Amino acid sequence: MNAPAPQAILDTLLARCREIRTPCGDGDMVWREWGEETRPPVVLLHGGFGAWNHWVRTIPALEPHYRVIAADLPGCGDSAAPSEPCDADSLAALISDGLDLAVPDDAPFDLVSFSFGGVLSGRIAHAQARRMRSLTIVGTPILGLTGTGPANALVAVPPGLPPHEAAAIYRGNLEKLMVRDPAAVDDLAMTLHMANMAKARLRSRRIARRTVLADSLRGVACRLNCIFGDGDVTLDPDLAGIRAHMAEAHPGTAFHAIAGAGHWVQYEAADAFNALLPELLAAGRGAPGAA
Repeated sequence: MNAPAPQAILDTLLARCREIRTPCGDGDMVWREWGEETRPPVVLLHGGFGAWNHWVRTIPALEPHYRVIAADLPGCGDSAAPSEPCDADSLAALISDGLDLAVPDDAPFDLVSFSFGGVLSGRIAHAQARRMRSLTIVGTPILGLTGTGPANALVAVPPGLPPHEAAAIYRGNLEKLMVRDPAAVDDLAMTLHMANMAKARLRSRRIARRTVLADSLRGVACRLNCIFGDGDVTLDPDLAGIRAHMAEAHPGTAFHAIAGAGHWVQYEAADAFNALLPELLAAGRGAPGAA
């Protein structure tokens, strides 16, 4: 039997989601949710220049057991652009205000944040301290983006380039930045990435290059988890340096490196990631703010 076409996979997920809209700039921030509303909420924040679909292989694994809520960050996907000027503080406040509507009544929730979503998550954790069970940081450059290596060799796609020529550049950028094994950049990855790039208006790298997350994690009370691919090329100074920083600054953090995966670990190593994440979420049930 032939595998489903990439767009069919995305359309099938979208067909069974429910949309939530919260204020954002001159329009709405779009949140999508799956699973029964009575289940424990898990909120997913995607990476820079992405959308909800960064979690395309995570959502189906969580859906039978959780209420899964995936955001399009301001200026990404189908969400409106944030009001200017915007920075980490204003973006985090906007997302936190949206969470008060998307997960109402002070219901406890877990936050799982990838890459740029993770950069904002320390500030969100402080704003939501009364009810956050856990924060799981996935592939986020906690000490800022590295200034060397393939993550800095991305090629800009000229406006108006024919799609087949643009696709070759996008594929090369994904191989440099997002995965360890170039074969992981399959048709599904290309389909969602090209759609996301066409919609992205938020320029997130200027914020991600700073130590926003390391600074904002100070004093966070909820349980902290980290999941990285052992081949993530975005980290300054490197994976060992991030592990050492978390061990010193936040003793007790559950820190996991998944072998054979790069930055987009939840996609490239979906089976391993989907086995690990529920274990970490279950451990957070006893954290501050847990019901």
